[in-house]
Amino acid sequence: MQSLIPIVITILRKDEKYLFIKRSKPPYENLWSLVGGKLEVGEHVTKAAVREVKEETGAEQILNYDIRGFVSERLVDTKDNLIAHFLIYVGYAEIGFFKGSHREGELALFTYDEIGDRSDQFLPSDLEMFSQFHKLPLEHIFFEAELVSDDGYHLKYFRRS
Repeated sequence: MQSLIPIVITILRKDEKYLFIKRSKPPYENLWSLVGGKLEVGEHVTKAAVREVKEETGAEQILNYDIRGFVSERLVDTKDNLIAHFLIYVGYAEIGFFKGSHREGELALFTYDEIGDRSDQFLPSDLEMFSQFHKLPLEHIFFEAELVSDDGYHLKYFRRS
């Protein structure tokens, strides 16, 4: 039986750019994604998100952290078999200093236009979460998503829950 995996990810802004990590490990190897990781048992969402950001970026200070939304995301294969089911808390924060790389991957800043121009290099569901949650005011905060793993990753749907 597949269990639910609670995840915290954060949209990180530095000046007028956004920080992403190019994952070096499967399952999302070589794709730019939002910074984050697993929520530990008994850990509060905000503390987990700040911990993950500090671990993956080397930042000492995270400013103005705010929970922006929640996504229930299923990762399936081409035959619709469930690979994983993530419960994702999406946050937003500002960051100053960060290291250029981490054991999880390379870190880089992108303008909003650069993200759009290079969208094929980003994890599709993270790209959709970024577009839904990077600006205020938010119209919806609860979503369902399905990501299909085939020769890459394709977003089957991303909809209000």
